Amino acid sequence: MTLQGWSLPLSPGGTASLVPPPPWHFSGEALGIDFRADDDAIAAVLPEGLVPVGDGSCSFTFCEWSSSADSDPRVIADPARGQYREAYVSVNALMDDKKVTRVPYIWVDNDLSLARGHAQGFPKKLGAVHITRAVRVGQGGPRIQAGSRFAAHASSVGTKVVQGAVTLTHPAEEGFIPRSLRLPVWHTRHFPDLAGGAPLVHDLARNLISGFELADVWQGTGELELLPSEFEEHTALAPIEITGGFKCAVAFTITGAEVRS
Repeated sequence: MTLQGWSLPLSPGGTASLVPPPPWHFSGEALGIDFRADDDAIAAVLPEGLVPVGDGSCSFTFCEWSSSADSDPRVIADPARGQYREAYVSVNALMDDKKVTRVPYIWVDNDLSLARGHAQGFPKKLGAVHITRAVRVGQGGPRIQAGSRFAAHASSVGTKVVQGAVTLTHPAEEGFIPRSLRLPVWHTRHFPDLAGGAPLVHDLARNLISGFELADVWQGTGELELLPSEFEEHTALAPIEITGGFKCAVAFTITGAEVRS
């Protein structure tokens, strides 16, 4: 019998496969802090073909996602499968003289998201991510309004690696898109050869996206601290200056990828 599945584990019926094929749909809430980091530290995390913009621009984004896949209704049906949180740092760069972004470090709390990310080239690690939720009634949390403060933090291997917050000041102007959500993200897809040869896969790829939407976009002031861990190197990108913050709802569909060898 031929084993089936789009990703491991392959199985007789294919239903044990962790990641179904795209298209994948994402709807979520994003909380982000924009900042400047050391240009040399940014250059150190960029692959060949990308160079720093020169202004040190970076962002740290915390997201709470709901996801689905056309080929597997179980992803949206079971919240343990399709819902998750992640936290990532992105650095701005130039590729062919055009602005792009790169995610050198990212933590996520769901195995489907981790494996799906590795197929894309996202360097995802398992972690625990917590984000303040907005409330619509009562006093159990902040409302989406000026003066409300939304905090977030992430930990990995039992150690907190980042903490941040955004205090909302005003709704964004019509058409404003936070830069960490606006620029194309180029990843490194890397699959090593256990037999000791050259990597079986090593290239640059970016997601092909459709249906991008934003709603309830707010801007504000930001706070951010990158905390040391013996298993990470992200603190080299520590903020020199915080330049702003944002909170919004975001949605899009990943249909495939553009690949450069």
